Amino acid sequence: MVEASARLVKVARAALVLAGAAADGVTQGDGLGPYARLAARLVAGCGRGTPGVIMTNPPFAGVGEGRIADPEVLRGFTCAARPAERDGTARPTAEGVPPELLFFERCLDWLRPGGRLGIVLPKSFLDTRTYLPARALLFARARLLGVVSLHKHTFQPHTGVRTCLVFVEKLAPRAAPPRAYPIFMALSRRVGQDSEGAPIYVRDAANRPTAELDHDLGEILAAWGEHRQGRLTASEHRFTVDRADLDADLRINPQLFLPSLNRTLREVAALDGVRGWSVVNLGAVAPEVAIFKGPRLQSERLLVERGGAPAAASGVEPYYTPSALLQENADGLKWLDLARATPAQRRTIAAIRVRRGDILVTRSGSIGRVVAVTARDDGAIVSDDMIRVRIADERTRLWVLRFLESPYGQDQMRRNEYGAIQQHLEPAHLRALLIPIPDDWGRLAAVLAATRAAVAAREALQAARAESHAALREALGID
Repeated sequence: MVEASARLVKVARAALVLAGAAADGVTQGDGLGPYARLAARLVAGCGRGTPGVIMTNPPFAGVGEGRIADPEVLRGFTCAARPAERDGTARPTAEGVPPELLFFERCLDWLRPGGRLGIVLPKSFLDTRTYLPARALLFARARLLGVVSLHKHTFQPHTGVRTCLVFVEKLAPRAAPPRAYPIFMALSRRVGQDSEGAPIYVRDAANRPTAELDHDLGEILAAWGEHRQGRLTASEHRFTVDRADLDADLRINPQLFLPSLNRTLREVAALDGVRGWSVVNLGAVAPEVAIFKGPRLQSERLLVERGGAPAAASGVEPYYTPSALLQENADGLKWLDLARATPAQRRTIAAIRVRRGDILVTRSGSIGRVVAVTARDDGAIVSDDMIRVRIADERTRLWVLRFLESPYGQDQMRRNEYGAIQQHLEPAHLRALLIPIPDDWGRLAAVLAATRAAVAAREALQAARAESHAALREALGID
């Protein structure tokens, strides 16, 4: 074991001595530094290319000050380099990289050929662009054995970062990476504790807690054993994915391959060219379609207390968060004093104003909630936490609205959600969403009429609530 902190080395050695174990295996050093600088006894007993098994939980610090930007360190890692924009030459990135990305490469490099690595990583390792260099390295130098997406409470209350387990087997030098093979995937749905770390126990038939922790890790382990024996019976949360089916970004998040979500996707895709349907990407549903998120507004200096009073000529306007826009009583509504805005803030505000008819989709936290902008909110300032889908043609717009609200749209959005702490969705995911378009729009007449009526009913409800509120203020004699 290598630990940078001298104090932690002393603590670890003391703990091993008290446990009756040998303590000389714990050494001080930089685990990401040159191999030559590691303790001689460590190199002698477990040097580069020696370990057959490495099991590790490296430190996480994926953003901000936690990134490693020391050029001397980064030069030793393939994953630290990014192609330059002009000449295409790979060189270390100036903003630094997450340490866990470097630890993954170091562990893989440290293994002997045929050796296996089991490593705890942030869930974002599985599908984000930040970690793509590590995934590319994985498939170039190793075989991915399995991925387990861990429950969000696994390491709480100590950290809110969502994590995963990745298991790989290192290839022999110059061995050609296999193009097709089954990869075990699982999602843990129960971990035996809540977000505060309090245990959750299995309950008996009388609803009394037993002494057994309520978790599914044993079930995942049993499924892994079945997979290794070639007799796994796939289920919703334990299945295999073929290496050949991975996309260009090498995304390996089990969420992307959930059988139920992919069943819905296959049902939509199967309509292409069948019975008068064509299937297209949402980004191509109409010539003028725009799918985008606005710039982030730094609103802290603009926020004022406004209560429930309407906006006045003072320049104070409502600022809608997703919850405020989705709820009829506008809980969470904030107020901005635009007189305080800088020119840059005014440009941002102009960019995030929405139009009547825009379709908004939540992109953070509870992703995929859909709402159409009504007359009440025409021109409203809406946070960038909602993706805008703007389509001029009413018929197409109503169909897209209804489709996104349906399981066929929702499942596709859930397939693409990502994030280590909070789940996210990007405009690119919506643009790539598959949607069927009929050759004869007449077959959708009932759907469009009902959707149009639902939008009109929501506008009528908002108008009635505003009228009722105004009547209440008049009755109370409040200006």
